[in-house]
Amino acid sequence: MKKLLAALILVMLNWACSQQSTRPAAVAFHNVNAKYNAIFQADRLLISLTNKVREEKKENFSNALPILAPIDTSFSQSYAKEIANLVRKATLVIDRHQNSRFVDDAYLIIGRGRLLQHDLTNALETFKYINSIEHDPKTQQSALIELATIYLYQADYPSAQKVFNFIAENPMNANQEQHLLLVQAFAYQKQNAIAKSIPLLEKAAPRVKNRAERGRLFYILGQMHQELGQTAAARKAYEQCLKQKSSYSLTLHAQIAILSLTENIPGLEKLVKDPKNQDLQSDIFLAIGQIHFQHKDYELARKNWENGGTNNPNKGELYFQLGQLFSNQLKDYRNAANYFDSAATFLPSQHSQYQLAQKLRTQWGEFARLDGSIQLQDSLLKLGQRSESDLKAMYEKIQKSKKAKKDSVQLTIASSSNVSLATFTRRPSTPEQQSFYFYNDQARVQGQQEFSTKWGIRTLEDFWNRKNKQAAVLTDAPLMPSNVAQTNMVGESAQTQDSLQIWLNSIPRTEKQQADIQKKREKALFDLGKYAKLELAKNDLATNSLTHLLGDYPLTSFEAEALYLLYLSSDKPKTYRQLLFDKYPNSYFKQAILTLEFGGLTEGKELEAQKNYEKAFAQFKSGDFTACIAQADLLLQSFPGSKWEDKIVFLKAQSYGGLKDFDRYKKELKQFEQAYPKSQLIPEVKALLEKFTQNNR
Repeated sequence: MKKLLAALILVMLNWACSQQSTRPAAVAFHNVNAKYNAIFQADRLLISLTNKVREEKKENFSNALPILAPIDTSFSQSYAKEIANLVRKATLVIDRHQNSRFVDDAYLIIGRGRLLQHDLTNALETFKYINSIEHDPKTQQSALIELATIYLYQADYPSAQKVFNFIAENPMNANQEQHLLLVQAFAYQKQNAIAKSIPLLEKAAPRVKNRAERGRLFYILGQMHQELGQTAAARKAYEQCLKQKSSYSLTLHAQIAILSLTENIPGLEKLVKDPKNQDLQSDIFLAIGQIHFQHKDYELARKNWENGGTNNPNKGELYFQLGQLFSNQLKDYRNAANYFDSAATFLPSQHSQYQLAQKLRTQWGEFARLDGSIQLQDSLLKLGQRSESDLKAMYEKIQKSKKAKKDSVQLTIASSSNVSLATFTRRPSTPEQQSFYFYNDQARVQGQQEFSTKWGIRTLEDFWNRKNKQAAVLTDAPLMPSNVAQTNMVGESAQTQDSLQIWLNSIPRTEKQQADIQKKREKALFDLGKYAKLELAKNDLATNSLTHLLGDYPLTSFEAEALYLLYLSSDKPKTYRQLLFDKYPNSYFKQAILTLEFGGLTEGKELEAQKNYEKAFAQFKSGDFTACIAQADLLLQSFPGSKWEDKIVFLKAQSYGGLKDFDRYKKELKQFEQAYPKSQLIPEVKALLEKFTQNNR
C-alpha cells in the first residue's frame, strides 16, 4: 500500500511539473526554475561579457568614434566558450520550461549572444522571432531595438526606419528609451547627418549609468561638434568627458582634444614629457602635427607625424596621412610612394581607407618602379664615363667599407658572448624587431656574412650558385674574429676578382651598351610623364619628366604625344599646342586637342561626317588608297571629335598598308592603339600588328 501511495504521489508531481501544463502550480514551478536558475545565470554571464567588451575595446581616437561600436571578431574568438555557454544556459529555458513567462527573455539573451558571436544573420532571425510570439511587450520592444541596431550595422537604413516606426507605437521603460535614443543617434551618425545626431546624443549621454560609457559618449559629442566647427560646444563636451574620470586613455585624449582646439602646442609638448603618457606619445605627436599642418608649416607637421609613428598601433592611418602630405604639399613623391606602401601594409582590412590605400600602393608602386629605372640608367651612364682604374678603386673602397662594417658587427657579437648577463644592457627590442628578421640589424648582417663566407659576393641573378663561380666555400664555423682571421686568402682573392669582373661587366662601356641604356632611359622618362598625368594627376611631375625627355632626346619618337601631355599638364599650354600643330599637323593628338577645345559635334555635323566617311571608304574599296588618305586627313581636320573618328583613322592606316608603305602602316596602327584604347576596333588592330610582326621576323 505504501509503495502504491508513493508511486501515486510521484505521478502527481510529474504531472504538476509538466512544461505542457497550464495549471497555476505547474506554471509557477517553471517560472521560478526558469528565472532563478537558467535566466539568472545567463544574465550574470551576459553582464560579465558586456563589461569585457567595453574593457577590451580598442578605440581609434584619431577617427570619429562610432556611438555603437560593432563587436570585434577577435573578441568573439577569444570568448567563444563563454558565449557558447551563455547561449546554452538560455536555451535550457526553451527546452525545459516552455510554459514559463521567461521564454521570450531567453530568446532575447540568445539573440544578444549571437551578436557577441558576430553572427548577425542568426541574431536577426532570433529578434524577429521574439516579435512573432505573444509574450511580454517590453521584451518585444527590446528585441525591436536590437533588430534596428543590426540593420544599421548592415547599412540597411530603410529597414531600420520601419523598425523605429513600429517601436514608436508601443510604450517603453526608461532604459529602453535611453537605448533607443543612442540607436537613433547612431543611425544619423552612420548616414553622416551629424547635426541630427547631436540632439539625440546630448539627451541620451547623461542618462547612461556606466561611467566609462558615459565619458565615451561625451567624447563623441565633442568630436561631432568639432566636425561642425562648433568649437565652444566641442570644448564643453570634452570637459564633460574629463569630469567622468573614466579610463586614463579616454581622459588623456579629451585633454589632447581641448589643447588642440586652443592650438596650445606648449601644453601638448608638456603631455609628451609626462612619463605616464609614454605609451600614448604617438597620439600627442599626431595632434601637434595637425596644428602645424593647419598653419601650413608642413616640415614641422612631417617631423611630428614621423615621431608619432613610433610604437603607434594605428600607424597605418599615420602613414596614409604622411603619404598624402608628401604627395600633395611637400611634393616629395619618392617618400609618398614609400608611405602609401606602408599604409596599405598596416591598415586593417575593415578600415574605411583600406581600399583606397591598396589602390594608392599600386599606383605609387608603378611610379617607384619607373623612377627607380631612371635613377638606375643615370647611375650606369655616369659609371660608364669613368675609367677602369677609377672603377676598380671605387669597388675596392666599397668592399673595404663593407668589410669594416662586418668586422665591427663580428666584434660586437663576439664581445657580447663574453659579457656577463649582469652587465649586458641594450635598448629593448620592439615586438617587430623580435619577430621580423630584417628589422634586426645584428641578425641581418650576421646572415649576410654567413652567406658571403660560403658563396662570396654574388649579384642578384639566375643561377647565382653555378659551379664556375670562383668562390672558395668555407666550412661552417662559429662567427668569431679568430675564425675570420683564418680565412683562406687565396679563396678570398678569387671571390674578389670574380665579383669585381661581374660588376665591371654590368657597366655600359661600349657605344652600343650606352645607346641601349639611353633608349631605356628615354622610354622610362616618357612612361613616367604619361603615368604622372593620366594616373596620378600630378601635373608638376608630368611636366618635369616630359621636359627632361624633350631636352635630352630632341629626336624622340614620343615627341607628339609628349607635346600633347605637356599641353594638358603645363602652365604654358599654348606653347606646346603651337609646337604640336606646327610639327605634327596630321597627328591624332592634334585632333584630340581640337576635340577638347570645340567639344562634340552637332547632329547635323555628325551626319555630314558619316557621309564623307562613306565616301572615303568607297575610295578604299576601289583601291584608290592615296585619295582615301587625303579624304581621311580632310575629315579629321573638318570634324574633330566625331564619333566616326576612330574608324577614319583606322581606314587611313589600312590605306598605308594598301600602298605597301609598311613602316607607316605599323606606325599608324601603334598610334591608333595609343590614341583610342577604348575603341571597338582595338582587337582587330592588335591582331593586325601581331600578324605584321610574325610576317617580318
